[in-house]
Amino acid sequence: MGTRLRSVLPDAPKCLAPIAGVPFLRRYLCWLQQFGLRRAILSLGYKAEMVQSYVRSETWPGLEIVSSVESVPLGTGGALRAVLPLVNSSTVLVANGDSFTGADLGEFLSFHKKKNARVSMLLTKHEESKASGRVETDENDAVTSFSEKPPGATKEPAYINAGMYLMEREAILEIPPDKPVSLERDIFPSLCDRHFFALKGTFPFIDIGTPETYSQAAAFFEEQAV
Repeated sequence: MGTRLRSVLPDAPKCLAPIAGVPFLRRYLCWLQQFGLRRAILSLGYKAEMVQSYVRSETWPGLEIVSSVESVPLGTGGALRAVLPLVNSSTVLVANGDSFTGADLGEFLSFHKKKNARVSMLLTKHEESKASGRVETDENDAVTSFSEKPPGATKEPAYINAGMYLMEREAILEIPPDKPVSLERDIFPSLCDRHFFALKGTFPFIDIGTPETYSQAAAFFEEQAV
């Protein structure tokens, strides 16, 4: 619901936050199109009608956009499970609607296929892990430990969850339907040692979910030319 951002974005959902006059959602979807995105599914809840109205008001050449609106809050995992009937592919790119990771998605997909992964995630090196949680991997890039924003985390450099995943349809099917579930707290920890891998890098990353980070977004996207 974007409660932390209300002081600077009182009347709109985070995905519509303007970045130098352009909604975050448009910047993100146009960037994804550079990697061949042709169909996007928006999983919506809070102020869903505003997002749907915005999508209808714009033109999206070469891109089909469909949406699913939850009747009750389902969490990141429950919302993903709910949109599965709309998914046409066996491998699904899943992304948060309030953060951006400037990685090469072609490289990410190649990594996912090479590892024969059920789930792959992007990790980016960050100087402070306190606000973002930590992910540990072994020498084969398999995820061995996943802690989402643990209390008392130390402010030390670590690889953090960058909010973008490739998931096989069968892995999404395992999420319990019609109930609130968190990908980060419920699903990912249970996937360790089950063909769950992570591609690590020093990727450009921003989460616009706080006034401080949102204030940095215009300069960030200008630097990334997004």
